[in-house]
This record gives sequence, C-alpha cells and structure tokens, in this order.
Amino acid sequence: MNIKDEKFPLIPAQKSLLEKSARAPFMLGGFVSLDDILTKLKVDVHIEPGKPTRSVDDYYDKAREYWRKEYEKLLEMHRRNPENEYIRKEWQRAEIKLGRSRYGREAHSLMRLLGLYDSEKNAIILYPEAMADADSSKMDEYLVSTFAHEVMHAYFNRPGHEHFPYAMFVEEPLAEFGMLLYLHETKSQYYNWAYDNVSGKKCCYGYGANIMDQYLGGGKSLRKYLEEYKIFIGEYEMLDGLNGNVSLPVAGSFVNIGAQPISANWTPVHSIPPTYFWDEATKTLGLDGDWGADTFDTLNHQYIHIDIDIHFHNDDIQHLYLGKDFVKGRHNYHFEKLFSSVPVTVSHQNKELTSINGIPVLKEDNTPVIESCGRGYYRLKRNGKYSIIDAQLNSITPFNYEFIWSFDDNGLFMVRKRDQNGNFVYGLVNQQGVEQVPVEYEDIDEKGRRYEVKQNGEVFIIDEFGNRQPESNE
Repeated sequence: MNIKDEKFPLIPAQKSLLEKSARAPFMLGGFVSLDDILTKLKVDVHIEPGKPTRSVDDYYDKAREYWRKEYEKLLEMHRRNPENEYIRKEWQRAEIKLGRSRYGREAHSLMRLLGLYDSEKNAIILYPEAMADADSSKMDEYLVSTFAHEVMHAYFNRPGHEHFPYAMFVEEPLAEFGMLLYLHETKSQYYNWAYDNVSGKKCCYGYGANIMDQYLGGGKSLRKYLEEYKIFIGEYEMLDGLNGNVSLPVAGSFVNIGAQPISANWTPVHSIPPTYFWDEATKTLGLDGDWGADTFDTLNHQYIHIDIDIHFHNDDIQHLYLGKDFVKGRHNYHFEKLFSSVPVTVSHQNKELTSINGIPVLKEDNTPVIESCGRGYYRLKRNGKYSIIDAQLNSITPFNYEFIWSFDDNGLFMVRKRDQNGNFVYGLVNQQGVEQVPVEYEDIDEKGRRYEVKQNGEVFIIDEFGNRQPESNE
C-alpha cells in the first residue's frame, strides 16, 4: 500500500494503524487483504487536509427527476395504448420508483465527507481533519472504517459506472456492507462502533447495516453479490427498502448452474425486453423477457419483430438459463430446437416453465418443450449426440446418434451415426429403442412402408425389419 501524506502527515501511530489494518487477512474476490486489493489494482492512498461536504439532496433530486420523466413518458404511452400490458406494468413500476426516490429526504442537506475514492485518479483520499471534527475521541475508528469503506469502492469500481446517475444508491450501501464485513471477519475491536454508526445514518448509507443483518442471518449470497458486483443494472440502481429489509437490484442477481453460481448481467435486446446474458466462464446463455414475435419498443414507440436466432445457435453454448419473466412467445420451433440442444435451468419464479433434469417442461402438465419426434417422443442432444426420450423424460436410446428423424409410417425413427471410418451410416430404431434395422447403410429412403437402401454401392429394398425384398415386390 502506497500512502502519500505530504500535505497532511499522519502521526506515526495512525499510519501504523492503517498499515496494520490493510495487512489483516481478509479474503474477497481472490484477494487476501485490503493491501492486496490496493497493490494489485494500483490504488494510492492520499491523506489530505480539509473538511469537505457532500450534498445528499442532489442525488435524491436527480433520482426523483429521472423517475418523474419516466413516469410521465410511460403514462402518456399508456393513455395511447391502454390495452398494452407491458406499457401498463412499466408505467406502474415508474410510479413506484418515483415514490421511493423521495426516501431519505430527512437527511441533512450537507453530509460530512471523511474520505472518497477518485476513480479518475484511481486513488483513495482520507480527510483526518474532518474525522477529528466529527469526534476527535474516535479518530482510530473513523480512520479504519473510512479506509475500509473506500477500499470497497476501489474494489468494485467498474469503468463507465459514472454514467449511471444513481450508482450511489447501490454502491454506498455496498461499501458500508463491505466495510462491516471486513471488520467482522478480521475480528476488529471497532466493529460494534462501526455497525452502530452505519445503522444510525438516515440516508441510503444506513442500508449497509441492514444488508449486514441479512448476511449474519443466513444470507450468505450477499457476500457473493459484493464480490462480483458490476453496475450493469440500468434503471434498477436504487435499492428498495421493503418491510425493513433491503432488496438488492434483481438485474445483478446470481444464477446457479449446477453448483456454479454466475452473475446474470442482463443485456437488453434493442431498447426493450427481452434481455439476455452470456457468461463466458461457464458458457451459459441466459434469456429473459417476452420473446414474442412482436414486441413494443418503448424508446422508438413502435412494434418491432425480434429474430431469436441472433448468434444463439452455436456450439459454444453449454448451458441455458431462462429467467423468471421468460416467455417463448410464438417462436416455438426455434426454442424447441435450442432447448433440445443443451441442459436448461429455469428460474423457480417463472410462471410458464420449469426444468426437470435439464429439460424444460410446461408447469401446467409437464409437457416437454423440446423437439418432438411425434407420438409422445422427443429428440434430445447432449455433448453433440442425440437420444430419444419419452413423455416421462426417460431415455429410450443412449446418446449415440449424430441425428434422429421423426416417426415414419412404420412407427420407426431413422437415425444416423458414424462408422469406424468416420462415414455417415443410417438405420431404423423402434419405439422401444431397439435398432430394428441395423445402422450400417450408406443411405435410406422411405418408400411407402418399405425402404430403399444403399450398401457397398448396391441399392436394394428392405422391409421394416431389415429383410431384403425381391425387386418384383416394388
């Protein structure tokens, strides 16, 4: 850690306290201490004179103005399109957000600033004079807690977040939570004092103590949220305080793919739902929102057609996640093809679909939403190979085939795989999963209830059991 204090030098004991606090073992997102975070992120610590203040009211004014404009815009759209359910919901949500943007107005107009993280300079600035002015008997407490709070800002800072006007309403409570987490896990003597100090704050900073309460009450995922926080959350920047608890923004929620939690950083398609995300580490594609044929574009005030094939059908996808608001719309064929190709996880809050053993099914009757082969059988692909499953999701064949076609007139599936030389060969499988016609022919062409096949360059006719038929029976 590089401390620069030429303008306002700390006394040796205070500098030693900061250095000791920075070195205390604290595991967070792959780092092992606050000092490790600052060193690897190349963040300097500046000690500056002065007693700066921050106008809290400015932030609430910006929030209220944003949601006022959103409310008025959506209200007008609702008046023009009263039957549009999407517009109605967005208008009502903006109305709620407008009301919540007034929270914290009882806070002082000017808040004493004890420290800050300057993202442009990539530096933490601490103001000991302001700390002494707050309570000179608690200098050590203020020094350590403010230092830890600003390290949290440096830790989860992401380029471009300054363009989101309400980042404060998420980042300040998270920094307070991170600071309390650090003090708690390092068994600091200042933890109880810091917790009381945070919980007594009347603006959004006070949410930090509430998040800590939830964490200590069993909400261990909150630590993961802090570790992987990214501000890709659009209009959800403001934390909601409901029933005494704080809810973190849903757009940054975590998705569990098997035992692997990933951060679902949803990206809008055009300016509207639907949304998607791509997690490179787990090769997971996430889909959410209404993927119907016609969707209303609130930015340009028009209906647009969305092609769901956009760069989704590729071999890189290993998992698919469907969010709580996912609706497949009228593109059944495309989604059945996609759903058949990789294991699917569905949010338990989705009203239409659920997932059983990686297969999406309708909640109302457990009907699989994957490619049908007819007669209650389905085509399923795993690791590049196909199998046939029945309506109860039981595999009737192993995953051995390069492709499987639908039932023919004899109630058989044509299947394809590769022989030992890598060439395609074809055969027929019955409803019990037995290869009724050996998978050894170069080609098969259905001829009524019989088949024209090619083997070793010879073309001849067989019946549905693979028996060769005389030419005169054609």
